[in-house]
Amino acid sequence: MKEENMSFFKTNDGIQIHYQLDGPHNGTTVLLLGGYTSNIATWAEQIEAFNAAGYRTLRLDYRNHGQSEQAAQGLRIARLAMDVAELLHQLDITAVHVIGHSMGASVGALYLSLFGNQKVLSIITEDQSPKMLNEGEWQAGLKDSDLSQLGSFAERFPHIKLTQKHLSVEIKRVLAENYTPFDFKLTHPLLVDGIAQDWRDVLPAEHRPHLFMSGDASPLYPANYPEVALKLQGNAQSQTYHFEGVGHVPHLESADEFNQVALAFFDQIN
Repeated sequence: MKEENMSFFKTNDGIQIHYQLDGPHNGTTVLLLGGYTSNIATWAEQIEAFNAAGYRTLRLDYRNHGQSEQAAQGLRIARLAMDVAELLHQLDITAVHVIGHSMGASVGALYLSLFGNQKVLSIITEDQSPKMLNEGEWQAGLKDSDLSQLGSFAERFPHIKLTQKHLSVEIKRVLAENYTPFDFKLTHPLLVDGIAQDWRDVLPAEHRPHLFMSGDASPLYPANYPEVALKLQGNAQSQTYHFEGVGHVPHLESADEFNQVALAFFDQIN
């Protein structure tokens, strides 16, 4: 179904951001942070399941994404994290489970780095290494990429086939109905900034349960990166989970499994 809710807020640098809040008013909020080029429809398969389990869901279109305003300013992960913080403040949301897919994981990490964990109950990151570019002993980043290849990978990224499993007819229909043109040229600085992020130091400072999810057929990351990240994070309640035969987007490729695993993780925290 086409997303009809058209709620907006204006950031402190004047950008109109589209968001959608669904589910029971008294439910704990799950903050859903999508990847580069995505819009709120990417989480269509999660909304009904999470709301039925008693959770509210909060989604937003980043600047230059979906229904949000197009702008040449603020195309940095830290600015997106600030946008998230402003939205939580405006909606008076004081506690969230954070799910970040791909670039959304970096947005979540930068939120924690800038604003602390006071509002964060737990974190789920989906197929995103805390440092994308390999360097020295760090080899848990992008396959066959290092710092010298930042520019060339940024050029290749929009052309990489990210999924391994075929998406359902229904989710293809929802994504098509909610398609919005994406300006790759205008938004390229955000991609470059995202690739250059290194939030390994944020992990041990989270002090929150963290579930590191990955697709074992991801075209981007080695299969062992969640275990490497888990060791860095060090929380006794943190876990890893691998989706078999799945690429970079488990929440779309294996939606039912994703929902079950995420909700079970939340239940353990609660």
